Amino acid sequence: TDEIMHQDIIPLYAADIQDQLKKQFAYLSGGRGGDGCPVITFPNYPAFSEIPEKEFQNVLTYLTSIP
Repeated sequence: TDEIMHQDIIPLYAADIQDQLKKQFAYLSGGRGGDGCPVITFPNYPAFSEIPEKEFQNVLTYLTSIP
């Protein structure tokens, strides 16, 4: 099973992960896909492979929870 998809989701607030968000390794560009879902952008980030998994999960969880 995919651990990430089966974890209990705890609401995150920008203030809780502000240091992680400041790295800007992922962000909402404001665009929407053909199905209307928001587009998450992953810009070129030199240290992407060094981002801890939990930090990556926190940022994606937060970005996907924004209405």
